[in-house]
Amino acid sequence: MKSRTQATVVGSGQHKGGRPKLPSGQKRNCPVKVNFDRKNYGRLLLISKEAGKSLSETVYELAVNGYVKEPLSQGAVHALRALAGMANNLNQLAHLGHIHDPVHIAEENSRLSKEISELIVKLNEQV
Repeated sequence: MKSRTQATVVGSGQHKGGRPKLPSGQKRNCPVKVNFDRKNYGRLLLISKEAGKSLSETVYELAVNGYVKEPLSQGAVHALRALAGMANNLNQLAHLGHIHDPVHIAEENSRLSKEISELIVKLNEQV
């Protein structure tokens, strides 16, 4: 049995696994050193902490895009997961409706559709 430190070798001496290399157009191989004063450095640290990104990612996004895209709030993530579960339930109901008489599932279908609509409205208010 191999230990975790042993590398698995495939074919012509290349290691198997790991992240594949980026194409040359996407590779970031031109470092830029930038000096900030304490005030602006503190602002950058605050922005990167709020966005949940590293300082270098934050500086890169600000330089390339002009803004840092903030992650979704916990409430929005929770609502999206609930929405995905409801959509799955709705698909199961549609499947049952095709197999059995659609009258049996009409009430559940309308209830679930209303819940999904309310959740979408709630998500739109958060975003």
